[in-house]
Amino acid sequence: MAPQTHPMENDNRKCRKFTFLILYIFLSSCSSEKKIRTQKYWHAGTERPYVIKGVRYYPQTHYQYSAIGVSSWYGYDCHGRPTATGRRFDKNKLTAAHRTLPLPSVVVVENLENGKKVKLLVNDRGPFAKTDRRIIDVSQRAAELLGFRKKGFTKVRVTCLPKESQIAALQYKRIPYSRKRK
Repeated sequence: MAPQTHPMENDNRKCRKFTFLILYIFLSSCSSEKKIRTQKYWHAGTERPYVIKGVRYYPQTHYQYSAIGVSSWYGYDCHGRPTATGRRFDKNKLTAAHRTLPLPSVVVVENLENGKKVKLLVNDRGPFAKTDRRIIDVSQRAAELLGFRKKGFTKVRVTCLPKESQIAALQYKRIPYSRKRK
Protein backbone atom coordinates (compact mmCIF):
# COMPACT_ATOMS: atom_id res chain seq x y z
CA MET A 1 0.00 0.00 0.00
CA ALA A 2 1.27 3.47 -0.92
CA PRO A 3 2.03 5.81 1.93
CA GLN A 4 -0.58 8.47 2.39
CA THR A 5 0.38 12.13 2.47
CA HIS A 6 -0.93 14.60 4.90
CA PRO A 7 -3.43 17.15 3.38
CA MET A 8 -1.27 20.07 4.57
CA GLU A 9 1.69 18.70 2.56
CA ASN A 10 -0.29 19.06 -0.71
CA ASP A 11 -1.08 22.68 0.15
CA ASN A 12 2.60 23.37 0.88
CA ARG A 13 3.61 21.95 -2.52
CA LYS A 14 1.03 24.10 -4.30
CA CYS A 15 2.18 27.16 -2.35
CA ARG A 16 5.85 26.47 -3.23
CA LYS A 17 4.98 26.02 -6.92
CA PHE A 18 2.98 29.26 -6.93
CA THR A 19 5.80 31.12 -5.13
CA PHE A 20 8.34 29.75 -7.61
CA LEU A 21 6.15 30.86 -10.54
CA ILE A 22 5.75 34.40 -9.15
CA LEU A 23 9.50 34.60 -8.44
CA TYR A 24 10.31 33.39 -11.97
CA ILE A 25 8.01 36.00 -13.55
CA PHE A 26 9.44 38.76 -11.38
CA LEU A 27 13.06 37.86 -12.10
CA SER A 28 12.51 37.40 -15.82
CA SER A 29 11.11 40.92 -16.02
CA CYS A 30 14.41 42.21 -14.57
CA SER A 31 16.30 41.40 -17.73
CA SER A 32 19.85 42.69 -18.13
CA GLU A 33 19.01 44.13 -21.56
CA LYS A 34 19.01 47.91 -21.56
CA LYS A 35 16.06 49.62 -23.12
CA ILE A 36 17.17 52.11 -25.74
CA ARG A 37 15.37 55.42 -25.71
CA THR A 38 14.94 57.11 -29.01
CA GLN A 39 15.64 60.80 -28.59
CA LYS A 40 15.99 63.46 -31.22
CA TYR A 41 19.40 65.03 -31.20
CA TRP A 42 18.97 67.61 -33.92
CA HIS A 43 16.25 68.55 -36.32
CA ALA A 44 16.28 66.31 -39.37
CA GLY A 45 14.68 69.24 -41.15
CA THR A 46 18.05 70.99 -41.19
CA GLU A 47 19.08 68.57 -43.94
CA ARG A 48 16.11 69.18 -46.25
CA PRO A 49 15.65 72.00 -48.76
CA TYR A 50 13.62 74.90 -47.35
CA VAL A 51 12.01 78.14 -48.53
CA ILE A 52 12.39 81.54 -46.85
CA LYS A 53 10.83 84.68 -48.33
CA GLY A 54 10.23 82.89 -51.63
CA VAL A 55 13.82 81.66 -52.02
CA ARG A 56 14.58 77.92 -51.96
CA TYR A 57 17.78 76.86 -50.15
CA TYR A 58 19.50 73.48 -50.55
CA PRO A 59 21.63 72.50 -47.53
CA GLN A 60 24.96 70.92 -48.43
CA THR A 61 25.73 67.33 -47.56
CA HIS A 62 29.50 67.94 -47.48
CA TYR A 63 31.88 70.27 -45.64
CA GLN A 64 33.83 71.68 -48.61
CA TYR A 65 33.16 75.41 -48.38
CA SER A 66 35.16 78.61 -48.68
CA ALA A 67 33.66 81.98 -49.59
CA ILE A 68 34.23 85.71 -49.30
CA GLY A 69 31.32 87.99 -48.49
CA VAL A 70 29.78 90.14 -45.79
CA SER A 71 29.12 89.10 -42.21
CA SER A 72 26.75 90.69 -39.74
CA TRP A 73 25.98 89.73 -36.16
CA TYR A 74 22.91 88.93 -34.13
CA GLY A 75 22.36 88.84 -30.41
CA TYR A 76 19.69 90.67 -28.44
CA ASP A 77 16.59 89.73 -30.43
CA CYS A 78 17.44 86.04 -30.74
CA HIS A 79 19.04 85.37 -27.34
CA GLY A 80 17.38 82.36 -25.69
CA ARG A 81 15.37 81.37 -28.76
CA PRO A 82 15.73 77.93 -30.38
CA THR A 83 18.13 77.65 -33.30
CA ALA A 84 17.49 75.53 -36.40
CA THR A 85 19.03 72.59 -34.53
CA GLY A 86 16.70 73.04 -31.55
CA ARG A 87 19.39 74.30 -29.16
CA ARG A 88 18.97 77.69 -27.53
CA PHE A 89 20.89 80.59 -29.04
CA ASP A 90 23.37 82.25 -26.67
CA LYS A 91 24.73 85.58 -27.88
CA ASN A 92 27.83 85.07 -25.72
CA LYS A 93 28.93 81.80 -27.34
CA LEU A 94 31.02 81.44 -30.49
CA THR A 95 28.29 80.38 -32.92
CA ALA A 96 27.04 81.38 -36.34
CA ALA A 97 24.19 80.99 -38.82
CA HIS A 98 24.66 79.92 -42.43
CA ARG A 99 22.12 79.24 -45.16
CA THR A 100 23.41 75.94 -46.53
CA LEU A 101 26.27 74.44 -44.51
CA PRO A 102 25.48 71.13 -42.79
CA LEU A 103 24.41 71.64 -39.19
CA PRO A 104 26.49 71.62 -37.13
CA SER A 105 29.67 72.73 -38.91
CA VAL A 106 32.88 74.31 -37.68
CA VAL A 107 34.17 77.30 -39.65
CA VAL A 108 36.95 79.84 -39.43
CA VAL A 109 35.74 83.37 -40.06
CA GLU A 110 38.44 85.90 -40.96
CA ASN A 111 37.73 89.63 -40.88
CA LEU A 112 39.42 90.81 -44.09
CA GLU A 113 39.54 94.42 -42.84
CA ASN A 114 41.70 93.75 -39.77
CA GLY A 115 42.98 90.14 -40.19
CA LYS A 116 41.33 88.81 -37.00
CA LYS A 117 40.13 85.19 -37.10
CA VAL A 118 37.80 83.15 -34.94
CA LYS A 119 36.58 79.54 -35.03
CA LEU A 120 32.78 79.20 -34.80
CA LEU A 121 30.17 76.47 -34.55
CA VAL A 122 27.47 76.90 -37.20
CA ASN A 123 24.24 75.73 -35.55
CA ASP A 124 21.55 77.90 -37.15
CA ARG A 125 20.18 79.01 -40.51
CA GLY A 126 20.52 82.52 -41.89
CA PRO A 127 21.09 85.32 -42.77
CA PHE A 128 17.87 86.03 -44.60
CA ALA A 129 18.10 89.78 -45.11
CA LYS A 130 17.28 91.36 -48.46
CA THR A 131 20.95 91.78 -49.38
CA ASP A 132 22.66 88.85 -51.09
CA ARG A 133 26.10 89.98 -49.96
CA ARG A 134 25.75 88.58 -46.44
CA ILE A 135 27.01 85.01 -46.28
CA ILE A 136 27.07 84.44 -42.52
CA ASP A 137 25.63 85.84 -39.29
CA VAL A 138 27.84 85.51 -36.22
CA SER A 139 26.98 85.77 -32.54
CA GLN A 140 27.55 89.01 -30.66
CA ARG A 141 30.61 87.53 -28.92
CA ALA A 142 32.14 86.47 -32.25
CA ALA A 143 31.57 89.98 -33.65
CA GLU A 144 33.40 91.42 -30.64
CA LEU A 145 36.38 89.11 -31.19
CA LEU A 146 36.42 89.86 -34.92
CA GLY A 147 36.31 93.60 -34.17
CA PHE A 148 33.13 94.67 -35.95
CA ARG A 149 30.44 94.67 -33.28
CA LYS A 150 30.04 98.48 -33.29
CA LYS A 151 30.14 98.73 -37.09
CA GLY A 152 27.55 95.93 -37.48
CA PHE A 153 29.01 94.23 -40.56
CA THR A 154 32.34 93.53 -42.27
CA LYS A 155 33.91 91.74 -45.22
CA VAL A 156 34.94 88.19 -44.25
CA ARG A 157 36.33 84.94 -45.56
CA VAL A 158 34.50 81.85 -44.29
CA THR A 159 36.28 78.49 -44.47
CA CYS A 160 34.71 75.25 -43.28
CA LEU A 161 36.87 72.77 -41.35
CA PRO A 162 35.74 69.28 -42.49
CA LYS A 163 37.38 67.10 -39.80
CA GLU A 164 36.33 69.34 -36.93
CA SER A 165 32.83 69.60 -38.39
CA GLN A 166 32.48 65.80 -38.44
CA ILE A 167 33.64 65.59 -34.82
CA ALA A 168 31.20 68.35 -33.84
CA ALA A 169 28.38 66.50 -35.60
CA LEU A 170 29.11 63.35 -33.60
CA GLN A 171 29.27 65.26 -30.31
CA TYR A 172 26.15 67.24 -31.15
CA LYS A 173 24.10 64.08 -31.61
CA ARG A 174 24.89 62.96 -28.05
CA ILE A 175 23.18 65.92 -26.40
CA PRO A 176 19.38 65.86 -26.61
CA TYR A 177 17.77 69.19 -27.41
CA SER A 178 14.81 70.72 -25.68
CA ARG A 179 11.95 72.49 -27.43
CA LYS A 180 10.66 73.92 -24.13
CA ARG A 181 10.69 77.69 -23.79
CA LYS A 182 11.95 79.48 -20.71
